[in-house]
Amino acid sequence: ARPKGQEGEKPAAEVAAADASAKPAASNATEAAARAKARKAEKKTHELELARMELESEALDHQHSISEAQRKLDEANKALGEAQLALEHFKTRVLPRELAEATLSLDRAQQRRDEAELELREMEATYAKDQFAKDTKELVLSRHRKQLEFANRDMELARQRFDDERNVTLPKTQRDHEKKLRDAEDGVRDAEVGLRRANAKAEMSLRRLRFKLKELEQPEEEEAAKKGGA
Repeated sequence: ARPKGQEGEKPAAEVAAADASAKPAASNATEAAARAKARKAEKKTHELELARMELESEALDHQHSISEAQRKLDEANKALGEAQLALEHFKTRVLPRELAEATLSLDRAQQRRDEAELELREMEATYAKDQFAKDTKELVLSRHRKQLEFANRDMELARQRFDDERNVTLPKTQRDHEKKLRDAEDGVRDAEVGLRRANAKAEMSLRRLRFKLKELEQPEEEEAAKKGGA
């Protein structure tokens, strides 16, 4: 029979065995928790490193995209300036000069035609008064008539060239310059929009990444604050 007061109590050997089996289980749980915490910390560190690298990469991409957009805008402004200068040069120098040259050619043709006609009339008057040989008279008058004919044809061609220059060629050239100017203006507007879009897109991306990094860094800051206040 068991002594009084010891009924219901486990033998010492059983208690010791139970304690011995409980200790490894508690140790394993502690180690598992420690490993989980270490993995979580390692993952956090990895995410922070990636976030910082992503932010740095995005900042470099931002700088490159802004530089490229600015370069396109500079080129567009340069093209616009050249187009404006070309149109102004055409209107103030080329157009007046081409019209003046065409007018001069027409005036010269008109003068040659008038001179040829006058010489023919003078020769006809001269031969009408003098009694020259018929063959000589016809030869001379025929030559002057041909000169007048050529002068008339030259004058007609000069007039056609003048009309073409004034009404077709020069207006077309001016329209081409004006179109280039409009295209250059459109290019500047497109480049300005591209620059603004690149700035806005990059700023949005950078803000998102900065906020992501801040969120990842926040627990570390709070933990450091707690340790510092302990």
